[in-house]
Amino acid sequence: MLQKQVVACIIVGLLVGVAAGYLAGTAWTGRRSPSEGAAGSKTITVPIGALLLLSGAQESYGKRGQAALQLAIEDVNRYAEKVGSPFRFKLLPEDTRTDPQTAVSKLQSLASLGVKVVIGPYTSAETAAVKNFADANHIVVISPASISSNLAIPGDYVFRLIVPSKIIGWTLARAVVDRGFTKAAVIYRNDAWGSDLYAVFKKRFEELGGRVVGVPYAPKAQDLSAEVAKLSEVASRLGSGTAVVAITFEKDGLQILTLAAKDPVLSRLQWFGSSAIVGSDKIKDEAGSIAVKLGGLISPLYTPPKTPDEEKFVERFKRVYGEAPDSFSMNAYDALWLAALTIIQVGKYDGEAVAKALIPVSWKTYGITGRLWLDENGDRIGGKCGLWKIVKTGEGYKWVHIGDYDSVLDKITWSG
Repeated sequence: MLQKQVVACIIVGLLVGVAAGYLAGTAWTGRRSPSEGAAGSKTITVPIGALLLLSGAQESYGKRGQAALQLAIEDVNRYAEKVGSPFRFKLLPEDTRTDPQTAVSKLQSLASLGVKVVIGPYTSAETAAVKNFADANHIVVISPASISSNLAIPGDYVFRLIVPSKIIGWTLARAVVDRGFTKAAVIYRNDAWGSDLYAVFKKRFEELGGRVVGVPYAPKAQDLSAEVAKLSEVASRLGSGTAVVAITFEKDGLQILTLAAKDPVLSRLQWFGSSAIVGSDKIKDEAGSIAVKLGGLISPLYTPPKTPDEEKFVERFKRVYGEAPDSFSMNAYDALWLAALTIIQVGKYDGEAVAKALIPVSWKTYGITGRLWLDENGDRIGGKCGLWKIVKTGEGYKWVHIGDYDSVLDKITWSG
């Protein structure tokens, strides 16, 4: 009876904007040991881990992600109480420092606490690093931001609530072509995410008749002046019709932009960015003027459809935290909902059971970011992507939405 009720009620957006504390129960010990809740009902407290970028190269995204997850915890607990589920969910956040080995260590720590489901990590390098441990220990990992095509593997414990690198790379290639460029000098982060996105972009851009030359850089490099100097040489050699594409995180991207602003070649070219910097506070606040001079740093990112539920969530997030959520944080909110609904559906906190049920449950679930459908690889199904750039307004520099890409039509509808 309860399962039928859950299936019928599996519409996440109905509870957007409703905040409530969760009922207290005992910590999960690896077995079903209910305790008396605040209202005398028996509840089981389930820990949901979170591997977040709270410091390091992408810290502004991690902080918003943690905020979104806390709202999700409040909402799913309210939902569980309404439908009569014994489960109550508790968030256990950990800082990965944007470092793959730290992510593995933090996942191991969460596993020792009985965690069977984790939201995160964000980056593809971190997700690739934790995969073996997650698979071996039957821990479900749901990333809201990892896009590497190398992680599209059926039957494993890694799931991703974001469109894959193919769509991001195609969007970027079409954007460069639409803006009138036939050559691209690309500087890219040489890790699981950056090298994969570069390869996708290069293949697609060359299919569209363009020419690409790449300059990789080490993720842990502290000084990128040599790589930026090489990028300048590449751009100069390519000549007219050349755009610059920066496939970076926010911290290293900030350094690259600062160095480029002083370069006589790079400072005169149109720049494009990547999905990992859209909405970045560091880029906007510390290099907004540079970005505008470089053409706004046009960048692709999966953008949730405008719906009443999404709009209500954005307003609620602003009201509670004083800023707007980014797409990754909204994906994280929906990822926790999907995990919680799956646990309620299978009736137990078991990684193997959750992994088997997650895809079928996703096909019944609609979140604030739209349909949460996952394919056979556990990756989000979708063929559309938004485009953003930094502009100067009367209130300072802001990221603004300027277009949408449709992969079926291979077309961008520009609005700015």
